[in-house]
Amino acid sequence: MKQILVATDFSQHAERALDRAVLLATEHRAVLEVLHVITPASVDALCDFLPDPRHVVEEKLANSLSAQLYHFIDQVEPEWPIAIQPRVKIAEVEAGIIEAAEACDADLIVLGSHGEHLAHELFVGTTAENVLARGRRPVLIAKQKAAAPYARIGVPVDFSECSATVVRKAFELAPNAMTSLLHAFQVPNHEHLQQFGATDKKIKRYYSEFYDRATQEIEKLATEREDIRISRVVEMGYPPAMIRRWTEKLHFDLIVMGKHGDRLGSVVRHVLHNSACDVMIVG
Repeated sequence: MKQILVATDFSQHAERALDRAVLLATEHRAVLEVLHVITPASVDALCDFLPDPRHVVEEKLANSLSAQLYHFIDQVEPEWPIAIQPRVKIAEVEAGIIEAAEACDADLIVLGSHGEHLAHELFVGTTAENVLARGRRPVLIAKQKAAAPYARIGVPVDFSECSATVVRKAFELAPNAMTSLLHAFQVPNHEHLQQFGATDKKIKRYYSEFYDRATQEIEKLATEREDIRISRVVEMGYPPAMIRRWTEKLHFDLIVMGKHGDRLGSVVRHVLHNSACDVMIVG
């Protein structure tokens, strides 16, 4: 990665995002752009109290928040010197983040798990879900303190066209981490199949065929990487529940998932809202 963008609102959760972004920029020797977005509503609120023209109010607010942004960045102590570029932008939050990412050609957008905007949620809410849905670039949600580089990554795959891209992006982000490719498959309930006349033998064969097919597909993804640090996990179960169980059992510090088009699927949403570890979504 050459360029990383981290959005901040100066909250405690934004500090986690900044720390993780700094750590990643250090690992990859990437340029880090630190963005704060001023909403038009914030400008409107000040205009109601100040006698100055709107453009003067915008300039005063931008200067004040730029100073705050520089102070925020000064608290960071990277292990090695990295290029940090502060930026203040007036826009709706999600549009500002997406536009800034396009402008700097960001390889990754980093957000905190919560924020202090109007909805009190930079991530779990409309703002970040719009960034995730509308944006074309990978988005990393930093939920935990960035104490060290990622060591254990879980990559749930569904064998769609984007699965190979998701695996590749996970390796690009953390090439030295142990990576587990995960697939949870669901089949009709055993009792329901019996009610429709299926024998136990046929049901077992049916389950076995599902498992074998999934194992073959996940092996293809693993073989493409030719890396001894890849493990494969295929189990039957409800995907969100299985991802949560795998995360706890295998101690993942990052989950990397793919999205399909401009909408976030139910499994992705569940992981975003409920995962204790960091989550990266790849378009």
